[in-house]
Amino acid sequence: MTKTWSIGNKTIKGPLVLAPLAGIGDIPFRILCKRYGADLVYTEFVSAQGLLHKNRVSFEMLKIVEQEHPVTIQLFGSKPEHLAEAVKYVEQAGADFVDLNCGCPEPKVVRTGSGSALMGDPCLIARIVEAMVRSTSLPVTVKTRIGTRRGFPVASEIARLCEMAGASAFALNCCYVSQGFAGPFDWEHIRAIKQTVRMPVIANGGIKNGKDALDVFDAGADAAMIGRVTLGAPWAFEWIKDEMDGLGRRIIPLKERFSVMMEHLDLEVNMRGEKVGVSEMRKHWAWYVKGLPGASKFREEAVAGKTFSQMNDILSRFREHLEKHGEGK
Repeated sequence: MTKTWSIGNKTIKGPLVLAPLAGIGDIPFRILCKRYGADLVYTEFVSAQGLLHKNRVSFEMLKIVEQEHPVTIQLFGSKPEHLAEAVKYVEQAGADFVDLNCGCPEPKVVRTGSGSALMGDPCLIARIVEAMVRSTSLPVTVKTRIGTRRGFPVASEIARLCEMAGASAFALNCCYVSQGFAGPFDWEHIRAIKQTVRMPVIANGGIKNGKDALDVFDAGADAAMIGRVTLGAPWAFEWIKDEMDGLGRRIIPLKERFSVMMEHLDLEVNMRGEKVGVSEMRKHWAWYVKGLPGASKFREEAVAGKTFSQMNDILSRFREHLEKHGEGK
């Protein structure tokens, strides 16, 4: 399915977007998702306050690489003047777009007045967007939820105010803040927002396959944002695109799966150093092998791995185990 769309004056050559995934969506993961068909990727969210205070970790999270483009860097914060300054660092980092997070329900974020706390004051969101637009040449986008609790949707009003303030696109996680990260997801709110604004609308929440993607497009979405279904499966983008075209899901051979696991590990170690890179990969490897025979034992061994060489050996033994039991396809 070929579907091009634009944010501001920049054209995106496909409808599938990698969601901002805190603690997961770093450069190595984004590179792999891009390779398997993500048309636009979002970074993990970055603290505007952290950037203003010259926090090293915050600046590390701004880093992007050439093969990621187009890429959106997402910021969180609660004060227009802070976001107006932080967006300058995003532009310097080479991002194609900058996004304002207005939907995260994590208590540590909400306590600062950021994330989903902003939904209680749509006019403040508009003032932040206006300040960001004035401070950068990058297209500014916004990501939020339907509302804070069921029965009180405010997303359409927020979208209207954001467009008036100069926003170039709007992403909706189709659930309420009170739901946390769980469904059900109501994609019909996409239709209501599309009747309110002219800017592109990106649907997020519960999109797991090609049928789901086609359903949100039928509701009027310009793009579909894919999140947790990609954990241990960066090829989810390929699957979804094939399903949209009426094709079946390609079975991922073990050789390819393990090759991606080792590449992911190599990228993490090169970026973070061996100790942190190996530690970071343990959760990813657990997702990659989910459902495979002997996965539980493999996860136990991987948790004990401390070096690149040890992790390589653990994966090699697991592959031999699978091949011995007729699973090596």
